Amino acid sequence: MRPLGRFLPWLLWLALAGCAAGPDYRAPDFRSRLPARYDNADGSVSPTAVPDDWWRIFEDPALDRLVRLALDKSPDLATADANIRLARATLAMVAGGRTPQLNAGGRIGHDQLSRNSEGFANIPFPDPKTGFSDYRAGFDASWEVDLFGHTAREMEAARARLGGVEEQRRDVALRVAAEVARNAIDCRAWQLRIDNAGAMLGNSREILRLTRLQEAAGLASESDVAQAQNSMHGAAAVVPSLQAERQAALAALAVLVDQPLDEIAAELHGYAPIPVLLEPAPVGLPAEMLRRRPDVRMAERQLAAASADIGVAIAEQYPRLTLIGSGGWDSITPGALSEQASRFWSLGPQLSLPLFSGGRLQAQVDSRAAARDGALAGYRKAVLAALSDTETALIRYRRERERLNELDEARKARLRQVELADQRYRVGETAILELIDARQQLAGLEDQRLASQQALAGNLAALFKSLGGGFK
Repeated sequence: MRPLGRFLPWLLWLALAGCAAGPDYRAPDFRSRLPARYDNADGSVSPTAVPDDWWRIFEDPALDRLVRLALDKSPDLATADANIRLARATLAMVAGGRTPQLNAGGRIGHDQLSRNSEGFANIPFPDPKTGFSDYRAGFDASWEVDLFGHTAREMEAARARLGGVEEQRRDVALRVAAEVARNAIDCRAWQLRIDNAGAMLGNSREILRLTRLQEAAGLASESDVAQAQNSMHGAAAVVPSLQAERQAALAALAVLVDQPLDEIAAELHGYAPIPVLLEPAPVGLPAEMLRRRPDVRMAERQLAAASADIGVAIAEQYPRLTLIGSGGWDSITPGALSEQASRFWSLGPQLSLPLFSGGRLQAQVDSRAAARDGALAGYRKAVLAALSDTETALIRYRRERERLNELDEARKARLRQVELADQRYRVGETAILELIDARQQLAGLEDQRLASQQALAGNLAALFKSLGGGFK
């Protein structure tokens, strides 16, 4: 039997009989800690699952285009994609270590030996040759038999980390979509509030003009004029701040979608209402939320990687067996390099066993175990934080919806007040100032209503983000 035939059977047996050191991972199940339904759920939400493209619920084509553009062009997602490629390359490098390694090489060199060295001390020839050229070509091969799962656990950890990075990418996509939706909604809202503030400023100027006429006629005092001037300046001061807020939202969108600011402004140009969902929002159930949230799934993958790292550290304490071989041709004469006499080879197993490390290897195991415990606590925290985020988003959405309903009722009453003031003015029962003042009060209430619609739509986007946004 050839030498390779002597080694191969028992090496294969050892490879197949080997077991992976360390704990076998099982994901913790936290579903028993979750309620059957959300505590703050009411008629404004539905147990229907969140759709993948949840932003289309707002029924705003411009918003839809911006979200899809951001998911394609966002610099944050480009960074996440690069991290995924890095994790995949790392996994490929670890996987490459499981296969035999083969290297080829060649050498041509001139060697000059020392005549006074010990190698020539007992040579009886008076003038031995000390200089010659050497020609060498061959192969070196090695293969580690994974007896105790060192490489297997490294592969397990690398796969888990790749999964974690992929979940991180989904989390970034979810956050980008939510930020684009919120800023696009804000742009709509700020523009409507700017227009409403312009109407209020126009009313204030008209009130000041009429008050000055009344002062000239002796029907108003200088104090009345000063009060009207103060109201007009206050109304004028509101407009620049609203314009600045809208410009800031446009700038944020330009970064998110990696497009020039002018193009974003053109996309959102023109009148459009603030998107408000009339039917109950689809939120699903708490157990479904855990399966959807990418940050929770990322924490679970990090825990899996930390568990596999323990096995890698434990395997470092056990023997490692490597099959090493080399072969080729070596000759001092170029023409004789291919001859049978120039052939050489070597093949055999190499066993290494750590005997004393000053406690380093055990400390490494303890370190990995502590990291696993920290990852477990992080996973548990991620679950609790996910539930807390969702409940907080639900209560904010619910309360803002209640506030908007009250403002809608107040708006109906103010509209009736304006209508009555207009009727009295037309029949001469009251002055134009009363009608303009009623319109001004309506415009003030309308700003509150627009702000509430803005907050409600933003809260809905935050709710979808807290639910995992349908990204799977």
